[in-house]
Amino acid sequence: MSRGFRVYFDVPELEQTLGQLKAYDGKTALKVEEAVSASTKNIAKGARQRVPVRSGKLKKSIRSRFDKRAVTGYVQARQPHAHLVEFGAKGATVGPDSKKALKIPWSGGIGVGGTYFAASAKIPKRREHPFMRPAFEDEKPELIKALKEAVKP
Repeated sequence: MSRGFRVYFDVPELEQTLGQLKAYDGKTALKVEEAVSASTKNIAKGARQRVPVRSGKLKKSIRSRFDKRAVTGYVQARQPHAHLVEFGAKGATVGPDSKKALKIPWSGGIGVGGTYFAASAKIPKRREHPFMRPAFEDEKPELIKALKEAVKP
């Protein structure tokens, strides 16, 4: 089972600046690191604000980290269903793998529950509810602006 999902975004300005990072002095390199680190935190914050909340587990699982050596920021949602929320999913009909019927647990409330068996189960289509991409797209102009200011002579 997946422990999260990754979406890679391409920012040519960032790649160009990071490619030339060794040519800059220490103060400029530090400003670039700070700009990327701050944008990473802002993207995570924006994703938390946009994610649809049912139980709150997906919202709580959104984390960010910054790698100073590679000057790279990471934002990830560590719930196994995060990609289904972000991108949606087609409907499906599921049948048992090796048995005659599917064993489906259910709970009807406190102390009430059980198991029922079915020959198949229909899984409905789920609409997409993007939260990572809009958070990145909102932060992208600010990141580019901060990078331009950091490398300005």
